[in-house]
Amino acid sequence: MHEFAPELQEEQMSAVAWTEAPADLRQGRRHLRAVPTGPAARGGGPVVGVRVEPTGLRLTARGRRLVGVLVVVALLIGGGAAARAWATTPAPTVPTVTVHQGETLSGVAHRAYPSMQVSDAVTKVALANDLNGLQVSAGQQLRLPR
Repeated sequence: MHEFAPELQEEQMSAVAWTEAPADLRQGRRHLRAVPTGPAARGGGPVVGVRVEPTGLRLTARGRRLVGVLVVVALLIGGGAAARAWATTPAPTVPTVTVHQGETLSGVAHRAYPSMQVSDAVTKVALANDLNGLQVSAGQQLRLPR
């Protein structure tokens, strides 16, 4: 192809050829100009060697106060839960008895609660140990609630 030559294009093209704008129009145009922002605008010249990284979320003073309050509330709730966990008293120990060969539930219950009626003592021991019947086996550990 040929270098830019207006006279050649006028001959070869059927469209209107490009022409220079009149001088009075060119002088009246305003051109955009780059204006520095940020640190370069304050210092008067370009800042060299400064890397600008995008900032994340920017909080207002009200937002920072809210975040602080939420952190304090979370710490208080967590601290209260931890204090309750440390302050719990150990569960009271429930005495147990081991069933011997040939013993029955009623025999164990009567021995554990001699002042109660046998039927009430059996019910108490059965409920404390989640027993479905009166069967117990030798070596079985039974809890005896007070």
